[in-house]
Amino acid sequence: MSREKKIQFNVSQKEYEKLKAYARKEGVSMAEVLRDYIKTLDTQG
Repeated sequence: MSREKKIQFNVSQKEYEKLKAYARKEGVSMAEVLRDYIKTLDTQG
């Protein structure tokens, strides 16, 4: 899959640490955690 778009946003220190810890536990990057979550979103409204 080609990744053409970049999303940039701010998170709190606590949110960052939670994401980092989860990604480490799962053995993936923080970006991959977020991409995987986006795949779960229902776009059929």
